[in-house]
Amino acid sequence: MIAVTGAAGKTGRAVTAALSRRGVPVRALVHRPEQAAAGVPGAAEAVAVDLTDTEAVGDALHGSDAVYLIAPNMFPDEVALANSVMGACEQSGPTRLVYHSVIHPYAPDMPHHLAKAEVEAALQTSDLDWTILQPASYFENALGVWDSVRDNGIWPLPYTAQARFTPVALDDVAEVAACALTDPRHRFATYELAGPEVLTTAEMAEIAAEVLGRGVTVENHWDPIVAAARPPLLQAMFDYYDLHGICGNGTVLAALLHRPPTTWRAWVETHR
Repeated sequence: MIAVTGAAGKTGRAVTAALSRRGVPVRALVHRPEQAAAGVPGAAEAVAVDLTDTEAVGDALHGSDAVYLIAPNMFPDEVALANSVMGACEQSGPTRLVYHSVIHPYAPDMPHHLAKAEVEAALQTSDLDWTILQPASYFENALGVWDSVRDNGIWPLPYTAQARFTPVALDDVAEVAACALTDPRHRFATYELAGPEVLTTAEMAEIAAEVLGRGVTVENHWDPIVAAARPPLLQAMFDYYDLHGICGNGTVLAALLHRPPTTWRAWVETHR
């Protein structure tokens, strides 16, 4: 039995599905009782638990062989949350933990990345049998504006369209996660999971336009009033992207998948 935290979110659902395809039973750990009642596709069971409550987490992990730790997006105290889960594991839960970190966790201008670096350090000095995954931004992040792209040819963007990224397909990340959770050869490994292409959003829009058969224009929606209302962690990330983008190397992902990773063009083909 594998426990997946954050199982109601897009990453948790993808990891659950990848494990289910391998015939591995999943206990989905979710935040709210109504999410547990609704269940998570592919999961054998779903349990609502507050991840900051070490005792409750220990109960939820009882009988599981490993846990996939995903913190809520930009959680205000990810270190405390992770320490709660790690404490539950060390006291009575599974000794195997795979942590969903982020590409470039040591970027000081992005505090939520640095929090993940702290969690990585805590794992590396724990008694747990750990693996760390550092995925790049997902292709699926585009889904938030995809109706506008596909229907109106407009791609709204809160940072420069010329920033460079190495985006990755969520299903590729989930496949690696399932492998790391079930294959002991990945113990004590840290894997950067970047996609196979270096792309700006402008270049992604050009490819999308070719596949969709319509013009796609990136519109920078930077507005000082809107920016002032954004959560500080989110604005710090956008400011970082404006200055640096964020790129990694796709060699590790391809090696772990034993196949070429999904390209942006192939992703758009499935979302046209």
